[in-house]
Order: sequence, then structure tokens, then C-alpha cells
Amino acid sequence: MAKIKLTDMDMGLGSIPQSDPLHDAKTLINRSLGTDSDDYRSIPLQMIELNPENDYSTEDTDEEIEELARDIERNGLLHNIVVSDRTRETGKFVILSGERRYKAVSWLYRERQENKYAVILCKVLTGLDALDEMLVLDAANLQTRGGMQDERRFRKATYRFIENLRKKGGVNERDAVVLAEKYTGVSDKLLEKNVMVETRLHPDILALLDRDLIPKNQAVQYARLPEDVQMILAQNLASAYEIGAAELRDVNDKLFVATKTIAELNAQVEQRMRGMREVDEEIAEAQLSLSALRAMAEAGEASEEMEQQMEVVRKTLGDLEQQKRMYANTISNAKAALKKSEDKLSEIGVSPKTGSAVTDDIAAMINKGLKKAESSVTGITSKTSVNRMLKMDDAGKRVTLERMRALRQALDSVIRLLERGIT
Repeated sequence: MAKIKLTDMDMGLGSIPQSDPLHDAKTLINRSLGTDSDDYRSIPLQMIELNPENDYSTEDTDEEIEELARDIERNGLLHNIVVSDRTRETGKFVILSGERRYKAVSWLYRERQENKYAVILCKVLTGLDALDEMLVLDAANLQTRGGMQDERRFRKATYRFIENLRKKGGVNERDAVVLAEKYTGVSDKLLEKNVMVETRLHPDILALLDRDLIPKNQAVQYARLPEDVQMILAQNLASAYEIGAAELRDVNDKLFVATKTIAELNAQVEQRMRGMREVDEEIAEAQLSLSALRAMAEAGEASEEMEQQMEVVRKTLGDLEQQKRMYANTISNAKAALKKSEDKLSEIGVSPKTGSAVTDDIAAMINKGLKKAESSVTGITSKTSVNRMLKMDDAGKRVTLERMRALRQALDSVIRLLERGIT
């Protein structure tokens, strides 16, 4: 797939890229789905065959087919069946969309023995390969059936559809999700969750989800955790399942609560790491400025004003280094608490009856404290806030430093509460 290339003449208002991978993918997929096809043919029932790849067909009951047949008898066939032309290979047309309608018309033909039910007007797609046919099949099923009655089938169908879109269009995962939302009507958030569960969840936990032994929302949370943590979860859940389904539910609920704390601590560590990287960038810029001023001074351009500028930069570097040490300290403490939380997971499966209301209260207090601390940190760790602080006078900087120290004490208190709750 060609990359976007713009010439100098293209850079003005309203310029058009020479090639857009997402647009090219849409063109290919539209062709696969036959959205622009106007090939309609009246095809005898005996020349149409069911699609063996349609795993939704098992949902159709005889009562539902008969009810649909009577509706078609009263109102006619309101939506055409879509078929792929395989006549050169098998002499048949295979159904891509409309299996229930085909079964209903077949029921009418058997029951009524009227010639008008012996032939169906179908939309015919030609020249499709196996990938094209699966795209049409999944798009049709996700649009009409939804699959929400069977979470596993729905999740795997959406993931398969996205992967086939990527293969067909040569686009990245995010663009494939955008296309999938367009062609199925399923929200992008739900599509992304399904992809995450299918690709990042530990296989043993995924197997439990597929058997409806753990809830989907909990599986989504587990999929966001690191692999080593998921390994612990999988072992605990497997041990609990050996005891029984009730034990599995009990242990899983406790693991879910425990992993919320781990997820929050992970988020805090990542946030502080981002803050420290921003400070490192500020330090590097300040060091470059100081080096430039020194070089100018050594070249004979020294002046009182330049010396004052160098002093300001030195002070800025000192403040930034202090801020970096604060980040390093809070990161270290958070990682230590995170390690203890992860270690505690191993004990949940072994002793599933150790929980208590007191422990739950402590966990609630910790979560509340973490959210309050995170909200406070968000407001002062952005690059804009740091630059603004550096421009303060000395009195303002002192006040800010005192607030940061108070925040650090609050975080230390949260960590101590967490340690009390897991020791």
C-alpha cells in the first residue's frame, strides 16, 4: 500500500494526498462486500447451498423459521438474500447473508408446493475469494443478528472481522476498528475491548471466559494487566475451579477487587514516569542553555547580564533535579506497594476464605486516597504547569514546593494504608 506523499504544490488549502491507505482499504472492502453490486438474479432453491462457515446458523429454531416463513408469506421477501457465485467450482451459489430467509422460503415451498417459492431473487457477488466471503458473512451477521445472546460468538466474530479487514485492506488495527464500526454498527469501544480480550488475555483465563465461568467486564480488566500478573491470576483461578464453580466465583471476585488496586498503582507509576520524562527534557534544555551561555562567556562575551542569566539557569536546574528526585521517590514507593499487591494475589487462590469486611473497608479507603492523590498530581505535572512554576518568584516557588511535599506525605500515607491492608 502506497504511503501518502505530498508535493510542494499539494500543501495549500484543500490539498489532496496522492494515496490514502484507509481510503484504498475502503475501496477494496466495498468491492468485497459488494456494496456497489447491482447483479440480481432469480435463482432456484436447489442451486443455493448453506454456508458451512456460518456458525450463527445453530441459533435458528424450527419455530423461528416457521414464524419468519409466515411473515414472508404475508408481506413478501423484504430483503434480498446475498450469495457468492461458485457455479464454476461447484455449480452452486453459497449464502453469505440471509440464511434464515432462505430456510423460511424453503419451508414455504415444502408446505405450500407453490412454484413462486421455488425461486428466490438474490443479490449475486462474483469473483470473491475465501477472505472476501468471510468479510461479507461476518458483516451481515453482526449487523442483523448482533450476537449479544452469545458473548463468545459475538466477540470472536468481531475479532475475526477486524483481522480480516486488516488482511484485506493492509491497514493498522485502529483503522480496522474504524472500518468495522462503519460496516457492522458495533461501537468502537466494544470492538477494541473484544480485540484486547482475544489478543492480550491469558489463554487459561480466556478459556474460562469462553465457558461463561467469569464475567466479561472482569476479563477486560485482567487483559489490561501485565503478563506476569495474569499468570498469577490464571493459576489462582485454575486452583479455585478444581474445588468447584462456587469457589471459582468467590476467588475471582476477590481477584477482581485486588487487581483494581494494581491497575490504579500501575496507572500512577506510568503517570509519574511520564512526569519524570518531561522533567528530564526540561533538564536537558536547561543544560543546553547553560552550555551555550558558558561558551559565549569563554568567547569573550561575558557580562553581568549574562552571569545573571547563568545563575537563573543554574537555579532552574537545581529545582528540576529536586523535582526529579521527588518523582523517583514516589515511583519507588508505588512500585514497592505494587510488588506487595502482586505478591498478595498468589495467596488469594490458596486461602479464599481470608477476606473480611475490615479488609474491604481498608481497600475502599486506599482507593479513595489514591484517586484524590492522582487528581492532585495531574494538575501540577504537566509541562505547562512546570514551566509556569519555573517563572514564579522565590516566594511562589517555596509555596509550590511545600504543596508538593504535602502531596508526597499524602502518597506515603496511602502506601502505608495499603501495606496495612495486605500484610
